[in-house]
Amino acid sequence: MNRREIARLGGAIAGMAVVGAAMSKSASACTDDDLKKAVEEFRQAMVDGNGARLLELSSDAMSFGHANGVVQTKLEFVKTVVEKTEIFKSIRLTDHKIEVSGDMGIARHTFDSDLVFMGKEMNLKLGIIMVWRNEDGRWRLYARQSFKPITV
Repeated sequence: MNRREIARLGGAIAGMAVVGAAMSKSASACTDDDLKKAVEEFRQAMVDGNGARLLELSSDAMSFGHANGVVQTKLEFVKTVVEKTEIFKSIRLTDHKIEVSGDMGIARHTFDSDLVFMGKEMNLKLGIIMVWRNEDGRWRLYARQSFKPITV
């Protein structure tokens, strides 16, 4: 190996190090705090009935599962909020557990809401698991499933 080949090899190694550092920085940009913020923004958009914001925070492939077994697409879910089939007067999220791994994140919490559903006022308390995916540098809800908590 001559000096010119060694210099080229050294340049290639340096270039790979720069790319690797950039990728590492990009992956580490997906933090628990960023995901917690996205969950809060989704909660607020539900209370506000803000369909545009819900669309922005949701992956096109989103699956939204309800505790009664109904599963909706992104557009079906947003339609229920915008058309006021469900009016969320308040939503409280407690018992947060958030974990991020690469571009995927899981958020679990207890969902406690005062709402009007099809004209009937009610309180709803559910367990929720949300699967989020970082798409183009933004957290988007990929899947959400609610369940009735077990009471002992």
